[in-house]
Amino acid sequence: MRGLRTFIGRHVMRFLHSTLAKIVATAVGLLVLIGGGALAFVRSGIYDVSASSKDNPYLAATLHATYEASLHRHGGRDIAPGDLLSLENVRAGARMYDANCATCHGAPDRPLSAVGQGIQPAAPSLLAAQRRNKPELMFWVIKHGVNMTAMPSFGKTQSDQTLWQVAAFIYAERGVSKEQYDGMVQGVPGTAAPSARIASGAHAQ
Repeated sequence: MRGLRTFIGRHVMRFLHSTLAKIVATAVGLLVLIGGGALAFVRSGIYDVSASSKDNPYLAATLHATYEASLHRHGGRDIAPGDLLSLENVRAGARMYDANCATCHGAPDRPLSAVGQGIQPAAPSLLAAQRRNKPELMFWVIKHGVNMTAMPSFGKTQSDQTLWQVAAFIYAERGVSKEQYDGMVQGVPGTAAPSARIASGAHAQ
């Protein structure tokens, strides 16, 4: 009886070892094939990297999903100033936006610049009424930029105060009219976000 158990045990172990070896060999083979295929694809030059061509919709969706996940993982941890939505901050943010951001992200009733039209992926219209523009998240994007897009890291050249002012502007002035926008950029009194919105502290939502 003991001999039979030993015989069976040996065959079971051999079978397990053989099966495990096949699984490992198959996995290694697949990795080699995938790696070789990826390298061949990269070296072939088949993929069109030109900004004049549209991204593959599946690739674009994957990259955007990656961006959203990364933004919500790393962003939103910075604490906004208590006076974030003050008139002074919103107006200062408007001037900074007009000088550095409108080129790619646009301004109300203003033709998009040649640079803005030429970048791929296209920059979002940050002043569109339907956007959320949560200041804490926008601050992170403005400060750190977005890799593999035309969005630079303004944190390398600008102070946090300046970046919070831009975040305040694009939050408070979603859907802003051309007249209000131009007035804020030019410093015309009475051309900022409604005082009710500024005083509400709604940026915490």
